[in-house]
Amino acid sequence: MNQWSRLRLGPALFGVLGWLGGLGVVAALATVPANAGEWAFLGSRYQAMGGAGVATVNDSFASYWNPAALGSAKSYDAALNVGATAAVEGATLESIDALADLLETAEVEAIIDTLEMGGTLETPTERATQAALIAELSNLAADGNGLIGNTSVGLGLRWKNYALFSRALAEFAISTNFDDVRIDGIPASLPVSTSTSLLDNESGARVRGLAVAEAGVGYGHTFFDGLVSVGANLKYLRGVAFKEFIGYQRIEDADLSFRDSRLRTSSDSFGLDLGIMSKPYDWLQVGMVARNVNAPKFRVGQSSDPDSRGSFVLEPQVRMGAAFRPFSNDFLIVATDIDLTINKSAVLNSFRSRLWSFGAEVNLPLGITSLAIRGGGYMNTADGASKAFAITAGLGLRVWLLSLDLAGGYSPKSVTITDGGDRFPSRANGSAVLAVRGDF
Repeated sequence: MNQWSRLRLGPALFGVLGWLGGLGVVAALATVPANAGEWAFLGSRYQAMGGAGVATVNDSFASYWNPAALGSAKSYDAALNVGATAAVEGATLESIDALADLLETAEVEAIIDTLEMGGTLETPTERATQAALIAELSNLAADGNGLIGNTSVGLGLRWKNYALFSRALAEFAISTNFDDVRIDGIPASLPVSTSTSLLDNESGARVRGLAVAEAGVGYGHTFFDGLVSVGANLKYLRGVAFKEFIGYQRIEDADLSFRDSRLRTSSDSFGLDLGIMSKPYDWLQVGMVARNVNAPKFRVGQSSDPDSRGSFVLEPQVRMGAAFRPFSNDFLIVATDIDLTINKSAVLNSFRSRLWSFGAEVNLPLGITSLAIRGGGYMNTADGASKAFAITAGLGLRVWLLSLDLAGGYSPKSVTITDGGDRFPSRANGSAVLAVRGDF
């Protein structure tokens, strides 16, 4: 039989049953949104392919994308990676900039001074300025909007079916809060909890972040002559939560320092990842991975934020992918991934993420040198998301054992980020990987 018709029927039945059982677990997990943030695109190869890595991964990044890929590994590698992704949802950044500009005007400074001295806003000019300020504050009310992104840096080692890894993944967000109760033009004569004075208004901007350092080991094993592989990671997690709330009166001159120990809280946990992969045909490979199935939790310190919380929880993320290889020499690989869980961000209120990714890779062998050309795209398909589509591309150059991979991407859709009309792509990403890779 040729590669298009070869299906190992006996073991395939067990593979299908395993997949049905796995999908049942996934269906249960997918019924509740996961507070796990957006799926990060680790590794330039996979970022260049739009984030399609669950079924295509074949190197030390298997410890992230799918540890089951370690089961069929017949090579070794060590890879150092850096990467970042950012998304701007809605007009939050423009609203913050416009509010800062308004707070610098003499009219607003005058009404704030009047309230601080115990006066009441009564003149037509004061009332008009108060109304303008409230209107600008109300633009901060959009939940789910803001700047959200993630960064990564790490080192991965793989030797046959084993992987060792140490990496840091950080998610950060800038969002806003609107207080529609404390808007009266009267002096602040009552406690903040019962005050309705504009002077005590709790509108403002919040900055939140969660950096998680992972150190662990991964292992994969294959069954039925490579038809089905399973894998797992066991990892130690060190989480650092960062939070700061900036009241609206401080927005124009806020000074943030991520080194400020008062804004950071550290805690420890453990994590478990599980993966499965199947290759029913030579030209088709499918995979599924569940990250942080034990829902590790990290402490968050006290804050003046009206929406303060005591912990960030990384609930399970489940992602599925398929890779198609129409040629036996891997000249062309076409792949697609999709999140099976709807992921809610721990750092940006009401933000939901469900990424759909697709991409392709063309490999050009040139003796001891090879060149890989990659391209793809991805989109957040969750309800309420902007649906901005991002285009990705990248190159991989390998000379004997040494390889360098670069990737970048952006969305053709842009958003306004300042009151002056400056615009920025709604999504952007970039990464680089330096690695040593070889075959046994």
